[in-house]
Amino acid sequence: MDPCTKQSEISPSTMRRIKRVKGVTKMSEKVALGVLSGVVRVSGFFTSPIVNSKVGKKFFSLLPGEIVLASLDGFSKVFDAVEVAGKNVMSTSSTVTTGLVSHRYGDQAAEATNAGMDAAGHAFGTAWAVLKIRNALNPKSVAKAAAAELKAAKSKKK
Repeated sequence: MDPCTKQSEISPSTMRRIKRVKGVTKMSEKVALGVLSGVVRVSGFFTSPIVNSKVGKKFFSLLPGEIVLASLDGFSKVFDAVEVAGKNVMSTSSTVTTGLVSHRYGDQAAEATNAGMDAAGHAFGTAWAVLKIRNALNPKSVAKAAAAELKAAKSKKK
């Protein structure tokens, strides 16, 4: 690809809009992560009394707790690995794309591209946090925490 001979000009209003979108997506990601943190705390708060009740103990004694715990833990680890891989791919793609745009169209276009890629990354981060919120509210995740607490309680008795 040939380097640019003349720098491309990006209108100031376009740059303002791109930066505004980046700011909005960044803030929405922070809000989603804050909600996720709260949901995880609240679900843990409600899980403990349920597991320790007579009905809860009886219910969880019927389940093969270690199998449920292991399968849910495995799913959680895969879910986290996908998140890390996605962040790495997004970061590398952003760096490479910004470099190519800078080489071909100039620094102003590269700045706009970088801000746009950042906004896309924040949008994906928000979507991923929403997925995690859904997982945290899923009854299976409550069962995972409950099974862990039940297993810990059984090992203390021995």
